[in-house]
Amino acid sequence: MKKAIKSIIPVLTLALLLGLTSFVFYSQDDLNGMGKAPKISFSETKHDFGKVPSGPQLQYSFKFKNKGKETLQIKDIVTSCGCTGATVGNKTEYEKNEKGEVSVTFNTQGREGHQEKNIIIKSNDPFNPEIVLTIDCDIDPNLQ
Repeated sequence: MKKAIKSIIPVLTLALLLGLTSFVFYSQDDLNGMGKAPKISFSETKHDFGKVPSGPQLQYSFKFKNKGKETLQIKDIVTSCGCTGATVGNKTEYEKNEKGEVSVTFNTQGREGHQEKNIIIKSNDPFNPEIVLTIDCDIDPNLQ
């Protein structure tokens, strides 16, 4: 009986190792069905306007792509300040590999010094349901 158990142990060990190795090759996404989910991917999440004068409205567009297999939905966009606006326009759904952009505006009127503002993008991406975009600048009231 002891011989039989001793001869089974290497076989069981090999089977366990093969099972674990196979598991590593499958991502958790695929195992729970989320590999088919939408996936928002921004080319950048921060933009620095540099040194700017006080007064003008600054504009910048953050570009993104749906790298997932299902339709990406932009559910909401929240800014950290009333001086900052952001929109994707009328389009809020993006198919697989479709590109879009978040247009951001920042009003520098009456402000000076270093400014950093956040824009939170809320989507149906299960792994990144909220992505924070950041704009910053240094406002010099002496610049014209």
